[in-house]
Amino acid sequence: MTFTLSHKARLRWAGLLVPAVAALCASAAPANAAGEPAYAPAQARAVEYSVINLGSDASISVLNQRGEVAFATGSSDAPSNWFFDGGRVHALGSLGGSYTFVKGLNNRGVVVGQSQDGLSDYRAFSWTVASGMRALPGPTLADANAINNRNQVVGAVRADGQMFYTRANRWDPDGTLTRLGPPPARLSAAVAINDSGVSVGDAEVQFQDSRAMVWDAAGKATDLGKFGGSQSTARHINASGQVLGTYYKDGRGIGFLWTRTGGMVRIGPDAGEQYVTALNDNGEVTGNNRIVDGGAAYRYSPFIWTLRRGMRPLLIAGAPDGRVQALNNRRQMVGYLERTLEDARSRRAVLWNDAWTDAANPVDLNTRLHRAPAGLVLYSAKAINDNGAIVADSSAGLVLLRPGRIGTAAPVLGAIAGAAADGAVTTGDTVDFTVNFADSAPAESHLASASVNDGCPQAAPSLRERRGLGDVSLRHTFCRPGAFTVLVKVTDRAGNATQVQRLLSVTGPSVAARTAKKATQDPG
Repeated sequence: MTFTLSHKARLRWAGLLVPAVAALCASAAPANAAGEPAYAPAQARAVEYSVINLGSDASISVLNQRGEVAFATGSSDAPSNWFFDGGRVHALGSLGGSYTFVKGLNNRGVVVGQSQDGLSDYRAFSWTVASGMRALPGPTLADANAINNRNQVVGAVRADGQMFYTRANRWDPDGTLTRLGPPPARLSAAVAINDSGVSVGDAEVQFQDSRAMVWDAAGKATDLGKFGGSQSTARHINASGQVLGTYYKDGRGIGFLWTRTGGMVRIGPDAGEQYVTALNDNGEVTGNNRIVDGGAAYRYSPFIWTLRRGMRPLLIAGAPDGRVQALNNRRQMVGYLERTLEDARSRRAVLWNDAWTDAANPVDLNTRLHRAPAGLVLYSAKAINDNGAIVADSSAGLVLLRPGRIGTAAPVLGAIAGAAADGAVTTGDTVDFTVNFADSAPAESHLASASVNDGCPQAAPSLRERRGLGDVSLRHTFCRPGAFTVLVKVTDRAGNATQVQRLLSVTGPSVAARTAKKATQDPG
């Protein structure tokens, strides 16, 4: 998939760095508790978002402050890894093996993760558009989990004398390896690092006794303890060194915030269960409290929390279930509401602007899209940066929502409609597939291609368009069973292209086998 800039996107950088400035209202900020920082005013006018297709459904996605995204699509066994630089998508490739998985991204566009080399050894890597993928030095069986803006990388490498166990590690830009903390009983790993070089993760201090850890810039460890639980882990650290993690008690996860002066503070009741999701540089925490409804059914209530203000539930507009998944430094939060429990298709991506004011009602992001194609539905918002850019799951795969009316030069595609919603098809079925698209230039014209990788006879797609809006249609008869992909690609005159895909499960005997069986049963 390729997005190439043209004259239509000459203002892209302005839209990337200062999005939606005109849509922000200079109203008074809400009152702050003593000692808390002042915040940017809440948005008073509706912000529109331009949609950028990134790829198919992603198992992981990381958004930086420049609006760049690293993400992995496909199955966990064989993911495809990509990087969006603000204008086009790049494939990451590998170190020579069949497996690569992205884990982290900094504000300088450096991606880190794990990849197999030509000898099938697992190596930690860094990747940039200019230099491609490079293995980080040190032992194999290594993994890079995060990178800060000084290009320091943390993760884990094979422990000395071990075959399968790893130890927390930091790589500095000059290639120096620093083993973090004392050797663990078996395993340790660092998963986040701030720009001061302080990292967090967990380590097994004794056999089956895992603790949340903070490692300072010199690699010295601080054991955060377990807060009366069976184990603990740390997953987030902000610019001032505050740490967000989870301790486990009686099989339940409970969030905590740790500071070097105040130690570990529990988030919410000790008797509950919650999933903490984000920590910003202001010390604000988001998460989701699990609410048991009886029997095996359960739902979640999203919240925001600070040391001084305590916990405040986020409004969910009457939905039975809601989740907050990310938080920026402007106190904007994103996630989803679920209209029908256990039905992912009922989810809608939402934005909360400020939970400490009366303007904290969730905003359905589907109502804020600029010139979006018909059939595109945003299911879940996964990340938001300080410029308001949002990464979301949609009916057309992973998308980036850029505030304002400047996306990329490429057309925007919606979901592939046709067949059953669950993608189930029977051999011999003839199915009409349709994809709607929209282009930011109403005078643009397009070409389309469409295919199904089942080896059956292929028909040419048809394309209709008027003033930058159109649709692509494909009629296909399935002749054999299996798991197949429908792929639709739309390209403008300058070569800017976007593609979407949909997986289908075709059941039943092949058309040839069915024909032969019928002939045997009815020879005359």
